[in-house]
Amino acid sequence: MHAPIGGGKTTTAKMAAERAQADGVNVMGILSLRVIEDGKYPSYDLWELDTNEKMPLVKPAAEASGEGWDSFRNPVFVFSKKGLYSANLALQRAAEKMKDGVVVFVDEYGRIESQHKGIHPGAVMVAEGLKRGGVAIFLCREDKVEEVAALVKGKASRVFNLEAGDADALLNIIRDCSKL
Repeated sequence: MHAPIGGGKTTTAKMAAERAQADGVNVMGILSLRVIEDGKYPSYDLWELDTNEKMPLVKPAAEASGEGWDSFRNPVFVFSKKGLYSANLALQRAAEKMKDGVVVFVDEYGRIESQHKGIHPGAVMVAEGLKRGGVAIFLCREDKVEEVAALVKGKASRVFNLEAGDADALLNIIRDCSKL
């Protein structure tokens, strides 16, 4: 699922994930929740869908203090090393459990993942897990759609390219592909 920055990827995914859970689907993976305070650049919190744990993931570089943060040469944001480690562990757990009836969210495959950093290792594991079944929903910006498609090529039985904004359409795909 793709959209530009602030285009509703995570909001759409969150709505569909919550409704899928209510349907009895095993929902796993990660979402990056936007946190906006006082009109500043947003921060993002990691939400692990299987444990319901949340922790800081990304914050404006100007707010970085202490060790444990990496810019990956991004002048605006820094990324929590602990958050990325936890995100990759959550994606690994999800990948290991992938089968029909399991839905895994991967939010967001972006620029640092293109460099094989960030959540790239977990995203690769989830893509490999598709060989056993289940549904993986990769959230990305428009310029990463082809890269994500290449990541799942030969592993997913079907690939859908959705623009963010329609949680009902996403939920219908989840239901159809989860064999519910």
